[in-house]
Amino acid sequence: MTPRIYVVILFLCLITITLISCPAPDNDKTNEQTDKQTNEQNNNENSQTPNNNLPATVNFVNYTSFKVDIYKNLNPDYYDPTTLVCTINAGTTQKIILYASTDQVIGDTFYPRYKVLLANSIETGTSSIYVDAQRNLSNISFVVESGKSYTKTIPQPTADELKFVNGYIAIQNIGITQVQILKADELLYKLDDKSVYLKPGQNLGYYEITLSSFADSLIINQLKAFSSSYVNFPEFVMERGKLYSFTINNTDVITPPIITNLNPLKN
Repeated sequence: MTPRIYVVILFLCLITITLISCPAPDNDKTNEQTDKQTNEQNNNENSQTPNNNLPATVNFVNYTSFKVDIYKNLNPDYYDPTTLVCTINAGTTQKIILYASTDQVIGDTFYPRYKVLLANSIETGTSSIYVDAQRNLSNISFVVESGKSYTKTIPQPTADELKFVNGYIAIQNIGITQVQILKADELLYKLDDKSVYLKPGQNLGYYEITLSSFADSLIINQLKAFSSSYVNFPEFVMERGKLYSFTINNTDVITPPIITNLNPLKN
């Protein structure tokens, strides 16, 4: 065997020994490092992505002497009770939870309605009646954003700032039987106990007539009472902020309407 062959064999042996002595790569450690880097990347991405499902908090502060109902996105001419978001007692704060406005440019509009005393329990014979009044330009509009907190105040109105939402009539029945009150073919319900029957006696029945938000008056020409037969009320023009009182028996409307200017600060 020539010296050159010995050199080649020696070189191959050295390479083999070197390869055998080198440690194998730690696959577990490599995988652990890769998973850690992936988790850190995902955490960073999540921390940079806003959570658009977080609710917002709105604190309505009632600085008035009235109980106040707050409605959200209410159509003034088509009352929808499901738009009521809260009722706030006089001088208190109500915290509510809302989700972000669907329209992030226009936002939402909230309508405060003040509960104004129309008649007390002595006048009705049952319970006191509170009806809705509103301040001019009192709607609260803003964009509700996810996760944010807001405080909105309800100020005390003056008498000339409040206007009644609807119109009202009061009827005393001095007949011998109970009657029902209708506007055209629509039965009217008493505001105190929601009954369709007005019993005979000294106590008055109070009724609400819907007025458009675009007009402060309405011609009433189809008001009638019914027991065994119909009794027609005289035609009159109802104006917002006035109470129209009648006395009836089972056969006639005895008096023309007595008109009283309502005081919205009567509470």
